[in-house]
Amino acid sequence: MNIQYIPGQSSLYKLNPIVKGLICFILILFFTLSKLELLGLLSVIVTISLIIRIAQIPQLHIWASIKRIAVLLILVGAVQGFRGDTFNAMNAIIAILRIIGVFICAGYYLTLSPQSELMYFWEKLFKPFSLIGLPSRELALVMVIAVRFFPVILGEIDRIRMSQIARGAKLRKTNIFSSAASLMPLLIPTLSQAIIRAGELAEAMEARGYGAFETRTRYLEYRITIFDFFTFLLIALSLTFIAFTGI
Repeated sequence: MNIQYIPGQSSLYKLNPIVKGLICFILILFFTLSKLELLGLLSVIVTISLIIRIAQIPQLHIWASIKRIAVLLILVGAVQGFRGDTFNAMNAIIAILRIIGVFICAGYYLTLSPQSELMYFWEKLFKPFSLIGLPSRELALVMVIAVRFFPVILGEIDRIRMSQIARGAKLRKTNIFSSAASLMPLLIPTLSQAIIRAGELAEAMEARGYGAFETRTRYLEYRITIFDFFTFLLIALSLTFIAFTGI
């Protein structure tokens, strides 16, 4: 399953795009820098999932997508586990939980945010770079395209792999060398499809006049409300309290 925007009517969908982006950024920093142990990390992950569940936001596709980073989780767990003289399973599990926490936070953010909101957030985030001559809008566009096209490319790889297997291709992996060789039948079709999609996207943007005007208008105007302010304040204070107290 791919992580992508799923429309909904929950109050979390109505948060300002900047607030949603900042909350996601704070949660990622929390899982990366906090010194919580196993129970603390599990409690935070479960609490976030419960909030998402209460808000009736789909999340099964996010948890199912964890298998895509299974190799990364194994590598991180092995590196953290063997930091001492012997293997420390607790350190390995904590490191894996941190990666999972970052992954699901980013997944929830992408599920809650349509492409227009992602573009708005990254455009505002890169706005200071315009002071030194860097195009903030173009940088934001690159980020949004990368985020949105990555799941599409993964899905394309799965479809190509299934079609190759249906045609009799042997893509089974028995060792590291066969694993590398099994990627070759997928490489050229995937690159070809990526180039085709890039061309179609460029033509669609050109047809819609993207970049033709310096000042860009928006169909929706995003305003920060009291609900946005108190939601951000509540989450920031809660995470700060948990990080400093170690609960």
